[in-house]
Formats: sequence, structure tokens, C-alpha cells
Amino acid sequence: MTEIDAVVTDLDGTAVRRDGTVSDETLRAAAALRARGIPLVAATARTPSGVQALPALMPYLSFAVCCGGAIGYVPDGKAPAWRDTLLPQLVADLVSFVAREMPAAGLAAYDGSGWRMSADYRTLREDGHAGSVSVVEVAALAGVDACAMVVAHPAWEPPRVIAALRAAGFDRSRVGLTYAGSEFVEVTAPSVDKASGVVRALRTLGVPPERALALGDMPIDIAMFTAVGHSVAMADAPEEVRAAATWQTPNAQDDGFARALERLGLVTAAAPPR
Repeated sequence: MTEIDAVVTDLDGTAVRRDGTVSDETLRAAAALRARGIPLVAATARTPSGVQALPALMPYLSFAVCCGGAIGYVPDGKAPAWRDTLLPQLVADLVSFVAREMPAAGLAAYDGSGWRMSADYRTLREDGHAGSVSVVEVAALAGVDACAMVVAHPAWEPPRVIAALRAAGFDRSRVGLTYAGSEFVEVTAPSVDKASGVVRALRTLGVPPERALALGDMPIDIAMFTAVGHSVAMADAPEEVRAAATWQTPNAQDDGFARALERLGLVTAAAPPR
């Protein structure tokens, strides 16, 4: 059995199915980790409110790395473990550029307590966001003390949006750009990503990163794969994600989270139905 002292998992598409639910098998595996004293860490683009929207999974989480690494959240904690923000000038420049050069795009900003978003973003984000949400004029987003932002374009896929932003001067020294889904580009401070957040969370838990396992399914997860000793990609992940992982597991619909932990001997397989 591989020696694993902590399990880190992406949520949507990894531990959470397409319909937003967590399967009984995933919950059984999470409970088995808790029983063995192995901490389970969520690493997600979701906000703390978005994590709280998964009440069945919450009791088994020791820590949550939220907003792509920008917020450290301890379930039941009274304050974030950390909250990293984008530079105000960067926020203003990004809002100005998107309004001028990508007028069809939607834009949203999260300040640690709620989302503010353009009307176009609200239309594109049919599933919404958990927690406080308000729709404002695009220009009003320039004044948000944002720890995370999201850009969504109705006709451009995330790699094209990212390429346009990089070409306009939003380089890696100014801003972190990646994507966790097929439509939304996640924006963080340049030194902030899932890797930085996971390392901070594991340090808090007293677990060396090389003794942690990470599971994920999207390009935003590649960074955290490099920060831990073992990484697993879901079978339906893009090729670049699967190539970055140590090995693969079935997708979320087929309980890949539980299957990976069974393969490592961290949990026992469920008994077949009679």
C-alpha cells in the first residue's frame, strides 16, 4: 500500500457529479478516510459558500482550498485561514480591457463575502453561484477588492480567452489565468493557484506534500499535481491533465474518487449488492 497521509481532491467533475451531487460511494470513501485519521482536503474554484453547498460531504473535510487557492477555509472556522487578493490596478485594468476588447464577455468578481457580476455573466452562468450575488454594471467591478475573478465568453473557449489576455499584457507576473470548466476562465493573483493553496493547507495539517495524493480533472488541477507526491486524473479529463498525473481513475459518474482510494488500499471496496 502506498503511504498517503492526506488526500486532496478537486470537487466538480472529480468528487462531485455532473448533477451537483456526491455519490454514496464517494461519501463512503470519505468516511473511511476520516475513520483512519487521514485528512481530506478540497481544492476547488468554488468559494467557501460553494463548498458549504455540499452538506453531505462537509463533515468529512478537514480543510478547503477555495477560489483556486486564494482562500483557505476551515469548516466551522470563524475566519478564513488566508485570503489573497488581486492588486487593485490589475482589477481595474482587466475590467477596462474586457469591456473594451471583449464586449460580449461576462465578468464577475468575488471579494471574500459575495459575488458581483455583469448581466452578461449572469446570463452565461445559468447554474449561478452559492452565497451572496449581485448584478452590477461592468465598470463597477473595477472597484471590487477581489480575491478571484471569472471571465466568460459566449463564443470563445477558455484557451482563446487566456491567449487574448496574455497577448494584451496580462502576463504571468501580473495575474494567474486558468480554467476549471469549458466556459469560465479563473483569475487569481500571480503567485496563487491550487498548488500554493494545497501546500499551505498541508502545512497547516502537518502533512509533507510528498505524502499527499491529489485528484482532479481540469487544467486548473495540473498545478496541484506538481505539488504532491501522487496525482490521479479522472478518465474523462483533457489529455494534458491526464498526461500530468501519475495515473488515471474512472470519471466522477463512475465513482472514480472511491475507485482510486480502493486501488491504493486506503479504503476497502464496497460489498457487491445481493
